[in-house]
Amino acid sequence: MTDLRIRGLLNPPDNADRYWFQQRGRTFEAVLRHMLERENMESRTSMRPEGEEIDGSFMIGDRSFLLEAKWHAKPIPASALYAFKGKVDGKLVGTIGTFFSMSDYSTEAIDALLAGKELNLVLFGKKDLLLIEDEKITMREAMRVKLRYAANYGQPFFDLETYLAEQVRQNKVTIYKPKQEWIILVEGEDDVRTIEELLRRFETSTKVTVSPAGGQLSVAPLAQYLKRTGHMNVAAIVTPLSDSTLEQKQLQELDSSGVELIILPEPLEDWLGNYVPVDYYNASMALTNRAGKMARRYARNAELEKLLTANPSFSGLMSKLEAQQKS
Repeated sequence: MTDLRIRGLLNPPDNADRYWFQQRGRTFEAVLRHMLERENMESRTSMRPEGEEIDGSFMIGDRSFLLEAKWHAKPIPASALYAFKGKVDGKLVGTIGTFFSMSDYSTEAIDALLAGKELNLVLFGKKDLLLIEDEKITMREAMRVKLRYAANYGQPFFDLETYLAEQVRQNKVTIYKPKQEWIILVEGEDDVRTIEELLRRFETSTKVTVSPAGGQLSVAPLAQYLKRTGHMNVAAIVTPLSDSTLEQKQLQELDSSGVELIILPEPLEDWLGNYVPVDYYNASMALTNRAGKMARRYARNAELEKLLTANPSFSGLMSKLEAQQKS
């Protein structure tokens, strides 16, 4: 395994074994180190203070950042973020930790961080790292964007694709009427793929971008950011929170921001599962649900007429997207 690009490591060979995946993790760390060194960010790796291990650190000016790099089979859980946060908490006051994950993050993980008293982590996901590798944005600019968003909105995760789309929109100059554009906010990366799968079943001339907020508690701040930066057409799909007080606060913030709000009565997979034919639902029970696959299967097989009839807010969004069901 010699490819020093992340894209060269995305698809394991058929004969990939445990050793191959271990090597991929080490190669990922080497790629990340190369990204930092390319921008003279003074990377240091594999530090081992007494009683703990830290993947490394880097500098921006006179400011030092600790880093953690992971590439697992499943999204990073809350426990991994808490473990890294504990290491950061024990360092010089004001130290920021930067978590780089090619596995993305579970929705619960980011929400759990927001429940803490002090936010001192910023998070990079798979798409963020690929954008940096493809030189769509520099690591320094990516850090600046994420740190500013964390400072302004108290959020550890900000999708760089959303930021870059905003830069393109602001710099676009045309004498023609621009194509209608919508951004649909969802809670996590798996939800992005599910909603995109559902939207493929419709024809529309509207440009639609589905963006992850990073967690349930992160949807409202991202919606506020987008509206404040001039996006007129923003929708948010939210699912129930276990804390009714937090849920009510989020809904009020979303409502006041003026977004098109789709409130689901249950998690996305369960919601879609209500509209798949009974025979398919029974047959799908034997299938794997790794990485949200079941939700995407439901999105491909849900009976659209029933779904739209039973959900006026989602049906209303489809009307605003000028979407028609494909025959």
